[in-house]
Amino acid sequence: MIESQRTKKYLIAKTFKKKGSAAILLEQVPDFLSFIPELESIFKRKAEFLIVSSSAEMELEEAWPEYAPILITEDKDTFKKTTEEKIS
Repeated sequence: MIESQRTKKYLIAKTFKKKGSAAILLEQVPDFLSFIPELESIFKRKAEFLIVSSSAEMELEEAWPEYAPILITEDKDTFKKTTEEKIS
């Protein structure tokens, strides 16, 4: 598979405010099946957690404009902190 055709998968924290969403590459969260319930217990109904994908040629905000602006984070702690900032 050519690298430019690679699909990237993200975990997105969709907030219900106009501050946008936080995202992290799914490969950065190998334990996402237990991480998502952990996030849901922390943030309750203030955020919704989704797994989305985007092709390498298309920016995440272009692929999923309803979640924009999207801040892509590098690690789980930053993802949690960014989500907290976006829901406040």
